[in-house]
Amino acid sequence: MGIKRLNHAVLYVSDVTGSAAFYRDVLGFRPKGDAASSRAVFTQAAHSDNDHDLALFSRNLGQQRSGPFSPRGETPGAHEPAAGLYHLAWEVDTLSELKRIRDQLAELGKLGMEEDHGVHKSVYGHDPDGLLFEVCWFVPEELQTAADREPADGQLDWTRELARFIVE
Repeated sequence: MGIKRLNHAVLYVSDVTGSAAFYRDVLGFRPKGDAASSRAVFTQAAHSDNDHDLALFSRNLGQQRSGPFSPRGETPGAHEPAAGLYHLAWEVDTLSELKRIRDQLAELGKLGMEEDHGVHKSVYGHDPDGLLFEVCWFVPEELQTAADREPADGQLDWTRELARFIVE
């Protein structure tokens, strides 16, 4: 099966509020959740049914680095721009495919973080140049529970998720 589509892009911007207004007013992206946040805004394209198409994060002050994932406030390295692309995310059709990609990234030493975002499960990796990307799988709407829609600890429990969604 492989990659299904580009799911979303995440940008580091110097002014989250101003950038959110620009993408809203000029391109029709509607903010989701707390649109008043000065740290991050998630948006949907005007006619999208996607969870989010574009996320805008406060410029890279070390809160999420593309090298080792270190949200401890370190200063970005020289190769980590203060503004610009943070990552692109591709979507796959099945949790099994996400796990296959995860295992391949781990084998190559290119696996970054693995996260449970509730309605979607994600693995992050680095290409040969160190550029960050995400691969995600969305829980089908008919299988989502209330717990899937609530913020969680972010830890992706592969054993639990595979038992829940992979029916042999």
